[in-house]
Amino acid sequence: MRFEHLNEWLDWQETLHSKKIELGLERIAEVANVMGVDKPIYKTIVVAGTNGKGSIVSTLESIYHHAGYRVGAYTSPHLLQYNERIRVNCKNIDDESLCNAFNKVDEARNNTSLSYFEFGTLAAMEIFNAAELDVAIYEVGLGGRLDAVNILDSDVAIVSSIGIDHVQWLGATRELIGFEKAGVFRAGHSAICGDTAPPDSLIQHAKKLGTDLLLINQDYSFEINNDEMWSFHSENLDWNELPTPNLHGEVQIGNAATALMALSQIDEKLPVTRECVERGLKNISLPGRFQRIHSMCEIILDVAHNLDSANVLAKNLRSLTPATKTIAVFAVLSDKDVCGIIESVGGLFDEWHISQLESERTLDKESLKKQLDNCCHDCVIYTHSSIAEAYNTAKNTASESMRIVVFGSFLTVAEVLSLEV
Repeated sequence: MRFEHLNEWLDWQETLHSKKIELGLERIAEVANVMGVDKPIYKTIVVAGTNGKGSIVSTLESIYHHAGYRVGAYTSPHLLQYNERIRVNCKNIDDESLCNAFNKVDEARNNTSLSYFEFGTLAAMEIFNAAELDVAIYEVGLGGRLDAVNILDSDVAIVSSIGIDHVQWLGATRELIGFEKAGVFRAGHSAICGDTAPPDSLIQHAKKLGTDLLLINQDYSFEINNDEMWSFHSENLDWNELPTPNLHGEVQIGNAATALMALSQIDEKLPVTRECVERGLKNISLPGRFQRIHSMCEIILDVAHNLDSANVLAKNLRSLTPATKTIAVFAVLSDKDVCGIIESVGGLFDEWHISQLESERTLDKESLKKQLDNCCHDCVIYTHSSIAEAYNTAKNTASESMRIVVFGSFLTVAEVLSLEV
């Protein structure tokens, strides 16, 4: 084995490939074929989309787990530990299993160069094969058509939503991005789209392939009964008065409806009762999605990092009882629509504590302050040397009736979470 410890494997993988992100399937497909992991015998669900992917994966994972199936989930990025990316039966994979899987990838690749994400994707496939799963849910990393996960021919494909993000790789319009995400569709298989206004490129690609595309508000729908109950409707299934998912916000009920539509498409192979659906919805675990921590004051952690997710964050904040003062702790990557994010939420914050991230893609704090000055007039802004300093300053100056909201990136939330665990 090349390395004995997980951190050694991960550090090496960071340097193995010449590019941090390189879309394309040729290299990973070749190695997957050598490993024999590209045609799994378990059922597979692939989840693409701009926002909502993690919520849908976690919803399906929880429901299948409570139905007694052996279930795997592959997601990215992680918050605190790489092990979070690969789960079997709702438990993070252990270091030893990861190292063994990495070693098998390394042996199979020969001299093929793999990116960090490709290496991890192949490791997940190896682990899931060995675990003798009934079903695995894979979250697409970026786009869909050329993402490493797309070497799998899924039984059901999901596109959660289509928004403007990662434009340098996917294009700058919803039509271009929709086409890339529709790349996970397969001929003769079902696909679910949870976007209420899907671009024509996605619909036409499904027609061209012969994919059975099922759309929200057309082939399935949901209604909110009250704060604790909602109902799901499709041609063959009506479930009234379901418990709301253990995730905050109306958008999460839409995500849950999309998850239910997906599992209904393979219900003959993996039947799930209403009781298991209810238990699954009540026990979803997904840190960093409007995660509320009660400390000296209320603290909310949200990985909102693009315009659509910022709009959802703003809507969720408006639904809460107003605080005497609301403080933002914010850092963001430079390739995001920073001004759009700021304008979406700016009026909700009384002051901002900003810094920069430990990433080569970060927007430096001086540039971020300029963006805030331009996009949020009269904002009260404090600049800090680190996220930890920004958060601790905000926390130390807040009273019980105030609220702190940490957002802007997975990396922003991860750093604050590491201070709280």
